[in-house]
Amino acid sequence: MPTRITHFLHHSPVTGDQSVLTSFSTGVVHAHDLQAYLPDFQRLSRNYRGIVQGITVKLTGSTSPTKVTIRVCADAAGDEVLVPDTEADLVAGVTTAGTKSATFRVDLPLWQDQAGPGNGTLYLFAKVDSATGTPKLAATDIFWQE
Repeated sequence: MPTRITHFLHHSPVTGDQSVLTSFSTGVVHAHDLQAYLPDFQRLSRNYRGIVQGITVKLTGSTSPTKVTIRVCADAAGDEVLVPDTEADLVAGVTTAGTKSATFRVDLPLWQDQAGPGNGTLYLFAKVDSATGTPKLAATDIFWQE
């Protein structure tokens, strides 16, 4: 009888209120520790290894942007790119036009090096096609499986 393989699904939610610009900036970034919610015996004893399944982005405060572009990097400076620039349409909320969301499918195996440039953290940068009305990066969530 074959061995059964079980997949564990996790997520890394981050909130904030940085003003999103029309170009990437080190001031508009969410730092995701993908192991933050794991039990100590896992989190403290090994580097992150998993498959990033998807990413959600929530913007608030402006109706002007119609698209958002993300980039995920291993360093806070945004130079060691793991997930290259990916653009998605923003969808407005049903009752609040200034609340917009986008979802990205990634399906990419990643290794989070605890001693590396990001010290075990992935950095999600965002930019929009129009910054009129000062859109805010309210929340991002990275979903992954091991």
